[in-house]
Amino acid sequence: MEKRPMQNSNHTFLKSLDVGLDYVLNSLTIYIAYQITRFFFAVESPVGTAQLFLLITLFAFALSVLYNYQNVYLPMRTQSPLFFVGRIFLVTVEVFAVAAVLIILFATDEYDFFYLSWLVWSALASFIIIVSKKITMLTVLHSMRANRQNLKRILLVTDSQEMADEYLEEIFNNPQFGYSVIGYVGNLNVIGLPHLGTTGDLDRILTEEEPDEVVMALDTVRKKLITRYISICNNHCVKVMVVPAICGYFKSPRQISMLGNLPLLDIRSTPLDNMANQILKRAVDIIGSIVMIVVTSPLMLFTAIGVKISSPGPILFKQTRVGRHNKEFVMYKFRSMRVNASEQTGWSTEEDPRKTRFGAFIRKFALDELPQFFNVLKGDMSLVGPRPEVPFYVDKFKKEIPLYMLKHTLRPGITGQAQIKGLRGDTSIEARIEEDINYIENWTIWRDLHILLLTPFRAVNRHEKYAKREKLEEEKQARRNVGNAVKKEDLHDDETD
Repeated sequence: MEKRPMQNSNHTFLKSLDVGLDYVLNSLTIYIAYQITRFFFAVESPVGTAQLFLLITLFAFALSVLYNYQNVYLPMRTQSPLFFVGRIFLVTVEVFAVAAVLIILFATDEYDFFYLSWLVWSALASFIIIVSKKITMLTVLHSMRANRQNLKRILLVTDSQEMADEYLEEIFNNPQFGYSVIGYVGNLNVIGLPHLGTTGDLDRILTEEEPDEVVMALDTVRKKLITRYISICNNHCVKVMVVPAICGYFKSPRQISMLGNLPLLDIRSTPLDNMANQILKRAVDIIGSIVMIVVTSPLMLFTAIGVKISSPGPILFKQTRVGRHNKEFVMYKFRSMRVNASEQTGWSTEEDPRKTRFGAFIRKFALDELPQFFNVLKGDMSLVGPRPEVPFYVDKFKKEIPLYMLKHTLRPGITGQAQIKGLRGDTSIEARIEEDINYIENWTIWRDLHILLLTPFRAVNRHEKYAKREKLEEEKQARRNVGNAVKKEDLHDDETD
């Protein structure tokens, strides 16, 4: 039998190493920043040696305590680098902002600027060094686990092929997590895993196999039986994780809330349920839309003139779209088509005969969407979010595409995660919805900024490539079908002869 690795000891060692390195690196960083600041200001040390080391110790200690409070020292097995970068940034801002206030209030006027400069250098250097260290540790650990080292041995308790497949798919797609499923326990046959025994053998199997973790993916078992299985695992001091039977309905981290003593799983919990996140996103929308209206005003003037000259009709195209909470609003665009009767329901394609020549140009470079910054300023839209649809297609897609209506839990956006991946215009609705839901359930302000930074480079409408690729695939499939038909006909002729 494979010897069980000491997973808890490994985690304790790694966390201790992480905390220790952070404390030492922050102490050195703050000290070096102090000496650099002294060099540039050409002054003697404004504090004594003992006071200096006391200040450095307090700073480094405060950073370490807040790192722990902000979950910077969570197990690194399944967390993404961006998670840790965001937490480290938050702690850095908190600690050094408080320090800046104290300096302004209590430092002598002679050394105010010196201390503030020291603080800025320390904050920048600390953030860069601690993030670099964390990413290095993550890279090394993920590389080791992808090479089948430092693995966590998992025992799966399941009665569902579908749920077992979902779990195994995640393990297979993420080798850097370092999980190894040693087999399953269950009363039904599950293909793809060694069957170690039935649930009645669970106590014996835990004794023999000594897994690091038990994962329960049960579809039909009653509460009484699940409680018994968990109790057996507790007796062996083995950690238990449960895959909910409704796992196919959501994929992001969820939130547990309490109804008295009854825990409830909130399957619709998203980061933007938090009021602070909502305020932050709206503030970015207001500031960003004002800036973009000013910056793009020459482009808007050029586009407006071009639309007016290219064909008769209004400059702006106003269309009813469905927004947040399923409420309708009027969205503004520069008109890119001739005035037509199907403007509220007609689906636009790359070869749409309704488009003017100038309209095709502005659509290609997304210039037609510039007036939507006014929608953002009004509050109907956001800079980043799922693209809004007309009511006709919302009614159609919500009956055909699972989870389609989840996109209406937040304001629609001028750009979004699906759009920077080329899913614009006449492209797969299913693929777009998948990206939209991923964005909603894993929102961060950093993701918004990332999408906004990429958008100018992806502004050229790329769905032509998607359409061409789909067309080529269809032609290949048609040729294959013809070839198969010919082969069957030849085989039939041979059998007849």
